[in-house]
Amino acid sequence: MENQERSSNSLTYDILIKAKPEQIWAAITNSEGTRATLFGSRIESTFEPGARIEFRGPGPEGDDTLHVYGFVRSFRPFAEFAYEQHPAPAYNENHETVYCDMTFKLTVADAVTTRLELTCVWTEGNPGYEHAKTEFPASSYMDSIKSYAESLK
Repeated sequence: MENQERSSNSLTYDILIKAKPEQIWAAITNSEGTRATLFGSRIESTFEPGARIEFRGPGPEGDDTLHVYGFVRSFRPFAEFAYEQHPAPAYNENHETVYCDMTFKLTVADAVTTRLELTCVWTEGNPGYEHAKTEFPASSYMDSIKSYAESLK
């Protein structure tokens, strides 16, 4: 986890979800949740700061294709989860220098609603930023998290 110069390529998504923080947390940090929200990919990590994180699932290399990997920056259950995310080597030959800092923050809005904020900061030249900009301020990923978390009631 080198501390490289950060890009100005930043987007912040903000959504209200009629679910408890625990339900949203499940969508973000449990394999069942990530399979439902990230094209069948499961999350693998110990979630300790500095630990490796991987998203694996169906893809060009079979059912266990590595899609993205990175390193956990912070992990405070039901409140904040941040990690550095790199494309897998199969997707980008510059995977070590191309990445996105992902930060999820949850705050209770009221008795039945939780606010989920996701900030993504991409390195210069990261094709993920160009893709995300085409949807912004909408996000199919955030919509998937909302649908999954609300289904857990």
